[in-house]
Amino acid sequence: MLGNCSELNLEYVAVDQHGFSVMMDGALRETFGAGCEASQAQARALDMISARLATVLVSLGEIPAIRYMAKVGHRTSDVSRGVADRLDRIVTGLLRAKGAEAAKNSPTCDVLIVDRSVDVIAPVIHEWTYESMVHDLLDVKNGVYRYKITTNAGEQEKDAVLGDDDSLWTELRHAHIAEVLTTLADKTRAFAHIGPQGTGTRDLTTGQLKRAVEALPRVLEQRAKLSVHASIASEINVLLQSCALSEVGRLEQDVVYGDATSKDIAYLFNTLDEKGIRLPMVEKLRLLLCYVASHPQKIDAAEKSRWCKQTGLTASDVDILEKLELLGVKVLKDKASQSYFSSSTKASRPKVLERTGEGSDWDLYKFLPTIAGLIADIDSGALDGTEYPSIGSESGSNVAAAAASAAMLSPTKAKSVRTRTEASWATRTSSAESIGGESDTTDSSAAATASRHRRADSSASNRASKRATRRLIVFIVGGMTRGELREAHTLSKTLHREVLIGSTSLENPASFVEKLASLSTTVGRQYERVDLSGL
Repeated sequence: MLGNCSELNLEYVAVDQHGFSVMMDGALRETFGAGCEASQAQARALDMISARLATVLVSLGEIPAIRYMAKVGHRTSDVSRGVADRLDRIVTGLLRAKGAEAAKNSPTCDVLIVDRSVDVIAPVIHEWTYESMVHDLLDVKNGVYRYKITTNAGEQEKDAVLGDDDSLWTELRHAHIAEVLTTLADKTRAFAHIGPQGTGTRDLTTGQLKRAVEALPRVLEQRAKLSVHASIASEINVLLQSCALSEVGRLEQDVVYGDATSKDIAYLFNTLDEKGIRLPMVEKLRLLLCYVASHPQKIDAAEKSRWCKQTGLTASDVDILEKLELLGVKVLKDKASQSYFSSSTKASRPKVLERTGEGSDWDLYKFLPTIAGLIADIDSGALDGTEYPSIGSESGSNVAAAAASAAMLSPTKAKSVRTRTEASWATRTSSAESIGGESDTTDSSAAATASRHRRADSSASNRASKRATRRLIVFIVGGMTRGELREAHTLSKTLHREVLIGSTSLENPASFVEKLASLSTTVGRQYERVDLSGL
């Protein structure tokens, strides 16, 4: 029997267990495009982004403690601040409508709002994990891989859905491609030499044979999944070899960490040409984007002309590099940098995180997205309050009221697993402590002071404990990558805390380069306004 039915006005899709998208594919152009700053089109886009993000919080039954990125490279970030302010107003309005506005002082989750300028290397650098390579190199749309098989009836085209229902996909998707190839080879050999029950097929008893027949559908399904992923891995491996992507990836890593220059890039292109390896233009462009993003103020008219000659890229292709200026990256040389007495630009290079710990020993697996560092800093309380300020304040009191209000906010009345329902740590002081009582000695005064200090320490510890167990949500305006999505999975395990990451869209390198190229023209796409009245 249906006990309760509620209508939710949701404007997002779940990418997987730790990721979501608010489905605004043109958000990068509408928020960072040339001429859109402080425009009505940008304001409409920020309104829609914040409204759709609010529906995520409502469906989770969460009251957010909001922080945002204050700067984009060398200038302030109006985009991140704009979404944060609007989201705060929406949440305040919803709580006020429920008569629970005071619950804002006791948030149940942490939300960090940034934009794509926080890390412009992540969308273009090669990621060497299975999922990232599948969506980078293969024509996989909406998680569907299309392949061909040969049967007695001839060649047939089939579709395979790469999702959480595929156990082999969930096992391998975040693994390094070298590890995936080894694992698939081992599994293929195992299936070739063992029967359905994992033992030799000869001399089976009647009972063993029965169990083998009963397990046959499951074994056949496993074989089919293995066949699909072996086909995917084989196709990826062919592309890696034919385009020398391992050499490209190795140079990418050296470039972003300052160990290689544009001369090394030109040398690689020439070497590949001499070997007869035709590197796709988008691969050349991605490598140059990695260079200008990590080596500021390197482009002028003469440099662009030189790159066109050495890479085979057109002038319009090279012009795409300049679009990073709209994301706060200083790409173009200024008069000071061209001066004979100018200082080196090494000091102004962005900090690029380096992977450590598990998996860091794999080749080409050095790069770590900036988002991973921000999440770790939020969790530890080390995130800079000047660069990432808060909207509003957190008092740490009235937690029970906040939990009840979060449930009220959600039409489903479902409690978040991160919502705290216990009473506040705060206690009333005794009348003797408040007034001083009969004793006025130094000892009693010291004891009272020590007691207050213990309560203060305990309250701070409890607030930190509450923050460490509630959801942490990072939202990126302008698109997120699968490498960043992977970090949400990884950090949820290492921090023992649920980490979610969302964005206006989910990008692969080719789609990001295409959107970067579109920043020179603003297109005022109209989105249907979200109805928040029923939330």
